[in-house]
Amino acid sequence: MTPVAILGEGCVSPVGLSAPATCAALRAGIARMLAFEGWDDASLSTMEFACGRTPLEWLRGEGEMEWPGHEAWDLKPPRPQVLVTPGDARLVELALPAASEAWADADAPEGRVGLYLGLGEEDPARELADALARELRVTFEIERADKLGRAAGLAALHRAARHLEDGRIDVALVGGVDSRLRLAAILAMQEAGTLREEDNPAGVVPGEAAAFLVLVRAADGRRARGLLLGSAVAEEPTTGTEEANRGEGLTAAVRGARKAAGRLAARPLVVNDLNGDRYRALEWGLANTRALGDVPVEPGGWSAADMWHPADCTGDTGAASGVLDAIWALAALRKGYARAGRALVWGASDGALRAAAVLALDEED
Repeated sequence: MTPVAILGEGCVSPVGLSAPATCAALRAGIARMLAFEGWDDASLSTMEFACGRTPLEWLRGEGEMEWPGHEAWDLKPPRPQVLVTPGDARLVELALPAASEAWADADAPEGRVGLYLGLGEEDPARELADALARELRVTFEIERADKLGRAAGLAALHRAARHLEDGRIDVALVGGVDSRLRLAAILAMQEAGTLREEDNPAGVVPGEAAAFLVLVRAADGRRARGLLLGSAVAEEPTTGTEEANRGEGLTAAVRGARKAAGRLAARPLVVNDLNGDRYRALEWGLANTRALGDVPVEPGGWSAADMWHPADCTGDTGAASGVLDAIWALAALRKGYARAGRALVWGASDGALRAAAVLALDEED
């Protein structure tokens, strides 16, 4: 694979309202898990659970929000600081500041621009694409959306790199956007028994975020913040069956990214979307041994502790996690606290999709 240059980064998350702020908080291990109180519009009933909420009102400078209920029901409103815009409008709220930061960071590059989005399984792409085009004042030559959950952002990154390599576009805006705090997602997690609640302490804490990267061909000669050396996608064959997950899809994705990137002379930093689900941790344990077991560990370099998962601090950010992970990995490489020359980022959706990417500051390992 021809290396792809990363020119700009942008992110909003529960622990930071910019890419630098988010990366600094993640490095410090700052977790922002709050008691979230939301409402069901149909019944006006409230529900409370732990979550990682992105405080976008700090960007807007807004004060208290009004409770949308009716006084006749004699309901206490949720605390104003934890209200979240319901439905798909929340995705637009998250995406615009993150994409604007990445576009400005890249100095608004010119040429044919493609938009590549990673979204949740049911999220609409049209409204989000139109809002981004208006905000950035850009006409997108290509618009693609991978609606496949956690691995969707990395799948979008993989697709964008291929289109840059083929010459179909000159610039790619790649983003992952998700909010697990919306009612439909919360109810689905409750039904599946994966939501962390008082009677389910081993469940997952839902989060939300938006993360964007601006990419160009590395041969263009523009100064890059990092390089995408290789990427790959695969599917887990046991998904939807009664067979145990053997980690075959994730193994194939990591091996594919390694092959596209070239030789790994030493163990890379690993950043991923593990969220506390023991089933997913077991899958990585299998894939890790098979796909990276032959990579040597340098003295004073990578250790078992150098596998990072931002969900510890942000909650499960769904389809945003892959691009957010890539931004943190690049920051760790640039600032020297990665203890490795390259970074491996991977994601695994609840469905079959698995994706991985290898990042570096230059082509030398």
